[in-house]
Amino acid sequence: MNSPKYESQKLYWKSPRERRKPDHPVIKAFAEPKIRYINRIIRKSQKGKPLSLLDVGCGNGFFTHYFEGFYTTYALDFSKVMLKNNSCKKKICGSASQLPFGDDSFDITFCSNLLHHLEEPEAAVLEMKRVSREYVVLSEPNRNNPLMFIFGLIKKEERGTLRFSLRYMQRLIERAGLRLICASNMGIILPNKTPSFLLSLLRQFDGEFAFAFFNVIVSEK
Repeated sequence: MNSPKYESQKLYWKSPRERRKPDHPVIKAFAEPKIRYINRIIRKSQKGKPLSLLDVGCGNGFFTHYFEGFYTTYALDFSKVMLKNNSCKKKICGSASQLPFGDDSFDITFCSNLLHHLEEPEAAVLEMKRVSREYVVLSEPNRNNPLMFIFGLIKKEERGTLRFSLRYMQRLIERAGLRLICASNMGIILPNKTPSFLLSLLRQFDGEFAFAFFNVIVSEK
């Protein structure tokens, strides 16, 4: 049985929420550097072979929208409200802890800002491994960033952020039996909080450094 804390999370994400659209300039600046980082690793090993990707916990498509330019992309979320606003052509309503696909269904499984909301993130990583043929890619808030840490303290739906250091995510990968390819702290642009007028300034400092806002990990089976 799910805990009251997890039931509160489910209710929160099933409720209508005001979010920027994926083609908003701030969303583009948030998502594209991470996708370039991921593509550099994966495309080096694939030599141009067409790949399929499952975006787990896709929300309204901050990453899905841009992944479609590179991969045959599928979008999964348990919230019909979020999926309704996702422009992906291949959308599935389902749970990250029980993915409705057979083993080895996709070349890549990806999730962003999902695991810290889950009661058992390990179960979701194992499911991502199961349905992936090759790569599992994770992106989560960096608890070592002071602003992310404070946000996790004051907002109950983000409380899970407090354990998500890069090292913690590496342990998730190791426990799932995945091989780490690369890991990085990156980004200072928040998709729903960064004001548009600050975008040109923040882009000059957006990059990889220890106290960046997000952790990104690429692993393989």
